[in-house]
Amino acid sequence: MKSYGFFILLLALFLTFALLHKPLMRRFCPLEYSEEIVRSALEAKVSPFLIASIIRVESNFQKDAVSPKGAKGLMQLMPSTAEYVAGLKGVEYDEQSLTDPAFNVALGTYYYKLLLDYWGKVAALASYNAGRGNVERWINEGTWDGTWENRADIPYPETRQFLSKVITLEKWYAYLYKDELSGDVY
Repeated sequence: MKSYGFFILLLALFLTFALLHKPLMRRFCPLEYSEEIVRSALEAKVSPFLIASIIRVESNFQKDAVSPKGAKGLMQLMPSTAEYVAGLKGVEYDEQSLTDPAFNVALGTYYYKLLLDYWGKVAALASYNAGRGNVERWINEGTWDGTWENRADIPYPETRQFLSKVITLEKWYAYLYKDELSGDVY
């Protein structure tokens, strides 16, 4: 029992130090491509902290990331989704461009904004991860109501984890990078 108390004390000291020591925390929450994030977030009128969080969770800022299912780039866009969004934005689509940070972040942010306008923040994030059709089915069937409070009802563990990580990291990015991701924050 004494070792448990010591562990809790050590953890509390570490967290206190980490909160007071931004350079250390920035190692755990890196930020790359801030210009692309700010530009796309301002254009779409969404939080740049949230976009940075999505990128951190989806690809860990690896511009050449490819998922086992074929999602590509920083924001892990499926090529078919990227092509659809590019059409809506009126930009030329080339699958090879999904590894270009500016192109990928612009399309991914625009796609998230579409989901946000349709669902609201929490269900939009779930939809970004699990797919719009799955979220629509869960809500229509009463499996999940689309709220943060009932996120435990989401059938996909990966989506529940994605949601929790992104929401948590959004707060960290706001704390750690308010200067780098400045602008009108939504």
